[in-house]
Amino acid sequence: MVVAKKMTRWQPGRLRLASGDVLRVTVHGGSVTWRRGALELVGALDDARGVELTLEHPFTELAHVFVPHLAPEDGYVMGDRIFRAPAVILAHQELALALVPDLDDVAAAEGWRAWLDYDHARRRVVLGAGAYRAEGHAFYVREPIEPSGARVNLRLHVIASRRKADCDNPYGMAARFFWERWGGRAEQSAPLSAHEAHVARWAFSDEGWSKTVWQSIELDGVRAGGPVFIVNVTQHPSVAPEAQRWREPKSIWNQAWFSTQRCANGLLRYARQIGSSDLEQRARLMTEVALAAPQDEGLFPAVLIAHGDRWGWTNSSRRPPSASERACHLVDAAFTCRMLLEWQALTAEPRALDYVLRFAERLVALQRPSGAFPGWVEPDGRITPELAESAETAVGATLLLELTSLGHERFREPSLAAVRYLEGLIADARWEDFETYYSCCRFGTPELIGRRVARNGVYKQNTLSMAWCSEAMLHAWVVARERRWLELARRSLDELSLYQAVWDPRFLPAPAYGGFGVMNADEEWNDARQSLFAPLYLELYRHMGDAELFERGVAALHASFSMLYCPENDALRRAYEARFPFFGPETFGFMMENQGHGGGIGEFTIYSWGPGSALAAAASVRDRFGDAFIDSARARAFGIDGVHVEVRGDRVHLRDRFERRALTAVYADGRRVAFRGSVSLPL
Repeated sequence: MVVAKKMTRWQPGRLRLASGDVLRVTVHGGSVTWRRGALELVGALDDARGVELTLEHPFTELAHVFVPHLAPEDGYVMGDRIFRAPAVILAHQELALALVPDLDDVAAAEGWRAWLDYDHARRRVVLGAGAYRAEGHAFYVREPIEPSGARVNLRLHVIASRRKADCDNPYGMAARFFWERWGGRAEQSAPLSAHEAHVARWAFSDEGWSKTVWQSIELDGVRAGGPVFIVNVTQHPSVAPEAQRWREPKSIWNQAWFSTQRCANGLLRYARQIGSSDLEQRARLMTEVALAAPQDEGLFPAVLIAHGDRWGWTNSSRRPPSASERACHLVDAAFTCRMLLEWQALTAEPRALDYVLRFAERLVALQRPSGAFPGWVEPDGRITPELAESAETAVGATLLLELTSLGHERFREPSLAAVRYLEGLIADARWEDFETYYSCCRFGTPELIGRRVARNGVYKQNTLSMAWCSEAMLHAWVVARERRWLELARRSLDELSLYQAVWDPRFLPAPAYGGFGVMNADEEWNDARQSLFAPLYLELYRHMGDAELFERGVAALHASFSMLYCPENDALRRAYEARFPFFGPETFGFMMENQGHGGGIGEFTIYSWGPGSALAAAASVRDRFGDAFIDSARARAFGIDGVHVEVRGDRVHLRDRFERRALTAVYADGRRVAFRGSVSLPL
């Protein structure tokens, strides 16, 4: 990375970059100096406006723009409540520029809040210290601050590069800066196995909440079952049955968020790891739900819903008004089929592959001339106009690429056509999917679909799309070995990394480090999606060898359990019990889906989007990467689950921090070595 202190010349009011571009710098309420690659803003809160540092840039044509949050109207700002890894990024063919507030300064603030703003039309970036309020779901509006004389010290790092790789992918330049400066600080407080045990006990044991969570059902004469979609504190075991209330209708989902099949795969892995026949049987019953969804020319519904004592099929309610409940959401179906392919690999279950192939044939028949796959398809074949072509295509592309890797060559060209379509979306940073518009943040629905937010110069964006596109590009690289696809996998993941928290804010009840946000129009931290992202980071490391990727994946894996109510998460446990005094050991394993989302401690949990998805991620990573991972070819090793590693010469020294009976080191070539305590292994 080339930092700006080597590429700039500072004169009061002007920052000249090596490209010849000049940033005009003005200040309200203080003064600014240039030191060690950062503009240092110093002032006092002497008036209601607060303290502001304004930069005006000259760029009229930009290939890349990134902001950490939307500020869609004058007076709106990007508050520090979403400062996970905040940057304003501007890049053209000859210069990549990232402007980064110093998170140590933000953390030390007393009596004021930090915020950013970017007005694309006026070409103006502002870093402020003052006050703002939340409005809507979820934006921030400036407010006057009570003059107090409080001191403001706030740095804005200026990172610049003229390297072609950085101009093409300025997100990676910014992500590296964050990780080098703030990454790697978290300490693991307990082994992942302790968290997994709490989850399994809570969901599947009579000592926990299993009487509510686990649903035993019969589908067409076949025994099946699964964890219910959502439960809340009114269903605590101490509450009389007549007083318990369902937050949403009792149901079992196989959808791109709430994937019971993903959890079944993870539960099967975990059951085998601990030798539990009961949990293995539950995983098999969960898979029967997926295989029972009736196919109509390959398409199938995503949701099994209870109507009294009977169960029937429907689809996710997270859909546009133009789609009926009978419309198949292709991304949901494609994701379920990907999970069934994994199940088939784990069990050699022939029904799973047959089921997937029927869907894949229909998916190819629905492919549009652009290479995209549509969003919602009605039983009569009608395609809804909303998101008819979008980043959701990535999940279908990955499914077809996986089938191609298994020898089904007829899916090669359709999969690569979908990948070529996605190249254009990635270049445009158009990260749109169902959650972007049809979840809890409805801002811009439907008028912004396919259009940029004018004031900020970016699309409304969602992190699921970033991960899906990265995964599709990685699989395209594996199948076709075109280097540009591997680079696009990294470029997508680098932008995703700017939604990964690299610090722990005081205003959140749980540690945030390593967790992920959802989109640039909502304020979640530590959302359950980090359990989906963790294995992707680790897998991309295999192909690229950048230690940052592996470290980020491990951080995301640990963050997957950060919201778990359990004694190992002591501060969070006390916060839960302050709100719900009736919580105790029977509830260890209960988990909010995220934090910072319009409040403090949440009152509900979703097994398939929280505790169950975290367990699935941990079990999958343990199978694929072990408790420690050794990359001999790159002379590198990583601790994953409470293992300290150190490479010395041609040996790797491993030390278990938690004194467990048995651990596994996995080599990059697939070799597995059991160990305990402290050992030295050949590199």
